[in-house]
Amino acid sequence: MLAAASSLGAQEHRFGPLPVAEAWLGSGSGFLSLPVEAPVSDGPETGRWQVTVSLGISSFWLRSPSVSEVIEARRYRGAVTVEELDGISPWPGFEGIYFADAEVHRLTVDARRRLGGRFELGLRTSVVDAGGGLLDPVIEGFHDLFGFRQSGRPQSLQNDYGLYFRRDGPGGYGEKLRFIRFDDPGPGLGETTVSLKAALGRGSGAWKQAVQVHLKLPTANDDDFYGTGSIDAALQYIVFRPWRRWTLYGNAGFTRLGNHDLLTLAPQNIITVALAGERPVGSRSSIVLQLRHQQSPFRQLNLSILGVTATLIDIGWTRSLKPAGGKLGRSAYCSITNNTAKYGSAVDVSVQAGLRLHRRR
Repeated sequence: MLAAASSLGAQEHRFGPLPVAEAWLGSGSGFLSLPVEAPVSDGPETGRWQVTVSLGISSFWLRSPSVSEVIEARRYRGAVTVEELDGISPWPGFEGIYFADAEVHRLTVDARRRLGGRFELGLRTSVVDAGGGLLDPVIEGFHDLFGFRQSGRPQSLQNDYGLYFRRDGPGGYGEKLRFIRFDDPGPGLGETTVSLKAALGRGSGAWKQAVQVHLKLPTANDDDFYGTGSIDAALQYIVFRPWRRWTLYGNAGFTRLGNHDLLTLAPQNIITVALAGERPVGSRSSIVLQLRHQQSPFRQLNLSILGVTATLIDIGWTRSLKPAGGKLGRSAYCSITNNTAKYGSAVDVSVQAGLRLHRRR
């Protein structure tokens, strides 16, 4: 899917007494969800490149109701097998079943260059590795600590890997669906996105607007489930406004996804919206909160809750670093993403960390 890593403002804001460093949220939570790029009020200086290197780790624990019933009824802990899933009848009626237990590691390089006073060119690519991972014990411990439901995790193996999508007959797009992968695909190239952002009007210190076009190239292997295998495009409307000690951001996006042959997905449109706020903390740090609402790219499949609209919340912290010799601007960040509702429809939890470098005058 169009994995445009989320990002937030790259400037030292003048509305408060302290400069605010940049923060990035939602990076790398692609795979089964469709993240959007949050608004940027200012990009790199004209004629200079700005490069962000980030690492995202996303954990997925997704299953349809009939699969949950079988797993949670176990009296033992063990691997979820293809044979076990094949024996589960879809519920209700012809609705298909699905199961996804995976951890996705994504190393992303994002380069941007400002062209004149109104345009910004972007290029983003990534290396992806999906497997069993290492976060399952942490997630289970967190759920135990706060009394959250485990939803079958204690009855399955920790840090296991498996993807299973099945539809036995009519009831969704196409006639039948069977996509299974229980062997780690290993590292591979993710999808590459080219973007162009254009400011609207002259703007002001109180209100700025922009539009951004994304074109996703099919550089990822769709058989490994690292991409769609199609050329996808997106258009976003971006707004920015300072408010007291906060900086408020918002956007609305329209994405056109191509077909996905393995999942029998026909071309479709996806709508996404995001709201965010950034506030300074101390002399060189800031916190960022973001709420994302996004339609599922799996609506056509009639696979229970996997097709519903997801709501994701991101919480981030960022800190500017003293430039080396006054020429190289640096800032670091970390953030966490959580699915606030409809847990079977998108990423369960995702953590990100990264470093941004840009040349100063």
